[in-house]
Amino acid sequence: MRNTIIVTILLTIAVVGASIYYFSSINGEQKTVSKPLTYLPETTLLIVATQNDETTDNIFKDFEVFDALIGFKQSEQYDYLQNHLLRNKAINNYVHGAEMYVSFHPIAKEIETLFTIPTIEDISKADFPELLKTLNGDFKLSTQDTLGESIYTIQYGSKDSVVHLAFLKQVFFVSPSKELITQIIDKNIPKLASQQIDFFVANNRRNAPLSVYFPHQQLDTLTDIFKQNNPGDFLKQFAGLDGESAWNINFKQDALMLSGESQLTHKEGNYIALFSSQAKTAQRLYTYFPSNTAFYMEYSLASKNLFQDELGKLFTYRKESTLLNATDGKQVSKTAQDLQKALGKEFALVELTNRSYLGYVSVENNSVWEQFVNQGTESLGDSIYRFRESNLLYAYYGDALKPFTRPYLYKTDDVVIVSNELSTLRDYIQNWKSKDLLIGTLGFKNFERLVGNEANVTYFAHAKNASSTISNQLTSAFSKNFRDKENYGYQDFYAWSAQLSGNNGAFLSRVYAVYKSKNTLGSNPAWKYTFNNRLITQPYVFEHSDTSQFILVQEQDHTVHAISPSGTKIWSSVFSGRIVGDVIQLSDRSLVLVTDRNRLYRFDPDGKMHSGFSKDIGKEPSSSVTLGQIAGEEILFIPVKNQILAYHLDGQAVENWTEETVDGEIIGDVKQVNGQLVVGTTYGRVYVFDQQGRKQKEFDAEGNVVFRNPIGIANASTDSYSIYATDTSSRIYQFNTAKPTVVKQLEKWSSKHYADFVNIQSSSNPEMIILDQAQLRVYELADSIRLSYTYSFTKEIDNKPQFFKADGGLYKLGIASRSTNLIYLFTESGAVEEGFPVEALPLFYYGKINYNSGNYLLCSRRDHTLYAYPH
Repeated sequence: MRNTIIVTILLTIAVVGASIYYFSSINGEQKTVSKPLTYLPETTLLIVATQNDETTDNIFKDFEVFDALIGFKQSEQYDYLQNHLLRNKAINNYVHGAEMYVSFHPIAKEIETLFTIPTIEDISKADFPELLKTLNGDFKLSTQDTLGESIYTIQYGSKDSVVHLAFLKQVFFVSPSKELITQIIDKNIPKLASQQIDFFVANNRRNAPLSVYFPHQQLDTLTDIFKQNNPGDFLKQFAGLDGESAWNINFKQDALMLSGESQLTHKEGNYIALFSSQAKTAQRLYTYFPSNTAFYMEYSLASKNLFQDELGKLFTYRKESTLLNATDGKQVSKTAQDLQKALGKEFALVELTNRSYLGYVSVENNSVWEQFVNQGTESLGDSIYRFRESNLLYAYYGDALKPFTRPYLYKTDDVVIVSNELSTLRDYIQNWKSKDLLIGTLGFKNFERLVGNEANVTYFAHAKNASSTISNQLTSAFSKNFRDKENYGYQDFYAWSAQLSGNNGAFLSRVYAVYKSKNTLGSNPAWKYTFNNRLITQPYVFEHSDTSQFILVQEQDHTVHAISPSGTKIWSSVFSGRIVGDVIQLSDRSLVLVTDRNRLYRFDPDGKMHSGFSKDIGKEPSSSVTLGQIAGEEILFIPVKNQILAYHLDGQAVENWTEETVDGEIIGDVKQVNGQLVVGTTYGRVYVFDQQGRKQKEFDAEGNVVFRNPIGIANASTDSYSIYATDTSSRIYQFNTAKPTVVKQLEKWSSKHYADFVNIQSSSNPEMIILDQAQLRVYELADSIRLSYTYSFTKEIDNKPQFFKADGGLYKLGIASRSTNLIYLFTESGAVEEGFPVEALPLFYYGKINYNSGNYLLCSRRDHTLYAYPH
């Protein structure tokens, strides 16, 4: 498996390179270590170094990324050679623990692999042929003398399974290509330059399981092999950017991540080199790109003045210096000067799935921008304008924005979006207003968390959106592999990306290939359970017996299903009506719930209904049943519009219970604190009842106040507890049984914000969770109300938060977005839990599904199926 790493990296870079290529068409010890590399031809495309030992094998065991890129059949062949040749006892003693190099070389418009392995103990040249004869009988050996050296041919497996081997100066060279072995032997073939080898050796981290070297001058060769069309304008940004890059792998199971340094030996006349003198900065224009983005290149500057000075030198070198002083052959206008002052340090180029293009530029001076718009553009209505003069963006930002000669433009926030086609710009405006953006997709959220946003140049290729374009631009052989879902896994990649950050005239560079692994949460369910309709409750997990638990859920036709932890049906039954609120489990393991058909249910885990149930309670419940106590007896309290009903566990109404009415409608379930019952109502009031159902106390928020959300209780262990509520005007009320009411307004929320009070952090009191449009806010309730954390979603959230039991009496916070079909789970500190978000419908469950099980995600999709994903 380890041997596939190099192929993986090469193919990754090749696909990225090919897509960039298309995108461009839019307009002492060191000497010992380096010794084996001195035999490699100067045409070497890529080199990877890794240790030949079991420890490294185990690191990359079952690394799906390699198999997906190299091909599953080819991977099996490499595994066979590794286990039967490298691990053969006769050879293993000499190479185990050595640093092995795998390199790739162009041979007749194809790419061939070379394995270079120095020995850790000397083998005499006379003994070497005898050593080969001790190989496994599955191999057939033959020898040919070439250029004074012996080339050994090893045949294994099928007739065409052949590798060739040479042994020079205590170094093994193995390749399927005899021509490549001949180039190694031939002293007249130019070899890698010593300074290139020195750079790789100096940047090869010995503690990294894998290191990579890439000579920049081979980019043209790579793209020539992989791409069928001629290069376009954008590739010229990299032309002549000689030098080399050395990367080390940062291991992650579902991504290929390489980071390291790139030195430049020739920069004159090169556009990308302008960014090598910049310092990396945060990039954020990608948050404006539409969801149908296929490719993008985003640029950011630490110093705009330095960039424009160096851009001027580049134009002088190209004999285009008049661009900075005039447009269309005329003296630069005052409006063009205004544009240069108004625009900022960030710009980007985006290609869409329909092969149209958008450009983005930040604005740093809005007042000067308005002056430019008034004088330097033509208005087309709907806040769309068009430049009066040509080539302004090219003059101020260079090659990145050269495609936009006299584009249409639209401004939102402090970002200007440009396009050569009016229809493309109008389509984007609609996408922006509906928040149909790249950052709102599941894959990009995972990509963003992995890659980060600090750089000077970021390239991104969306595998799915760019698939057709990439396939059409590859040569036929590689295009066939790219589309082959049976033997390759290109369709299972989310994106390829590369980032460059300036480093005192060089670059810190990173390469990423993000894979949709089978091990990723939401990809490979432990089991599935199919319904006839969509689910209308979240899955609940309850005790079934001393040894097992079970899952309870209701679907749209009101059928309630009991499912085992292994995903098999226990029982199902049609209930009268939809379950209102949550289901509770009593100490005898029976379950209690209410439905919107005025029914109260109590039944055993095996589905058997208790005597006297289901029971007609005469009124429609407004929320869940609460299990409380009266004089030490367990009682069921049910809120129904403007009253509280009370029932014994046998279903009989509590005697002498006073069903007093309240003003407004009760919101949420009934809270029991210190023997008292507390509810809040839509009229902005909170009521406290005694154990006979009589009102003891009433809190009234003064004025025309409306409550829409449940109340919360803090300091419940004291006689003087606090009751929290929020109104539709963003005010927070703290009612106290022994102190004056406190009213605060921390921020302005919409009138439809959702509030709840649940303990999701390690504190004695619950937290106040506010979900307002696309913003989540969590506050601590202490002596003062303090903001703990916030989280911004890409689209408005319509669903209420969900809470799942966690350790220590805490709850985990879950958020579901129906507009994006994404579900989120948050850690105690407010970070998104590893593996989330996941693509699924709202109403999900997270936690254990059996006493000794690990955590599972239970969720559904549009196929009316419940999926169980281990996490």
